[in-house]
Amino acid sequence: MNKAPVYETMFDRSEYDKANRQLQLVERELSRDAVSVLAREAVRRLAHKMPRTARKEDLPSPANIQALCEALLSKQDAAADKYILSERRDGVPVDVIYLSYVAGAARRLGTMWDEDEISFVDVTLACGKLYRIIRGLRHVIAPGIQAERDDWPAMFALVPGETHTLGIEIATDIFRREGWDVDMMVGLDHDMLVDQSDRRNYSAIVLVANSDDRLAALTRLVLAIRISHPLAQLVVAGNILDHHPDIAALVGADATIKDIGTAVKALREVIEVA
Repeated sequence: MNKAPVYETMFDRSEYDKANRQLQLVERELSRDAVSVLAREAVRRLAHKMPRTARKEDLPSPANIQALCEALLSKQDAAADKYILSERRDGVPVDVIYLSYVAGAARRLGTMWDEDEISFVDVTLACGKLYRIIRGLRHVIAPGIQAERDDWPAMFALVPGETHTLGIEIATDIFRREGWDVDMMVGLDHDMLVDQSDRRNYSAIVLVANSDDRLAALTRLVLAIRISHPLAQLVVAGNILDHHPDIAALVGADATIKDIGTAVKALREVIEVA
């Protein structure tokens, strides 16, 4: 049996499907305002992802961006996927598709939203499709995104708005005693935390949340970090697990850590199976 062409197999189907399921959960579980914030976050983060070394002749034309936006806004769920595969067949490098095409479409969607050319529903669906696509392409594009960063085992971060630092301080101390080189981030707002996470190529990023009212902030943070760290294992810890047993699927994390006593073993297993 002949193997499928590379452009037909470039999507990581497992990640693509996870993102699709997550978006369905988000629309069901979060408020309209929270979903709107997520859409804005996706537009903002994706719009600034441009390749540093792309050839001018590979960059998309305004017509290309318009065609992709039309596909994203189409009622046909897979129209954007098909458009991207078509561009890949025509020889457009996958990093240019991921960065230039996706970034250009995100900027265009943001402008259309700001100018009331498309509705809230339109833009959330379109951004969801873009996010699903980049999750599916993560293994292809990750090396280019991470090339200029230092390798680092883990980052532990308190979700913005959380004030209880004792748990994350204890966890960080335990991991450091076990020989892990861990960066700990507390007291940072959303943008500062994402910026700090972008400085290194982390194998794992553990996000700690305790309060149920931090769910939307946690979901937004995972989405933003996913775009910067396609291959990092994103792990949720803290008392929020008591309120949402299915939180990994809802926020788009790879795993959860429930027990501080077994945290080192659990995180090591998460990284090793990645």
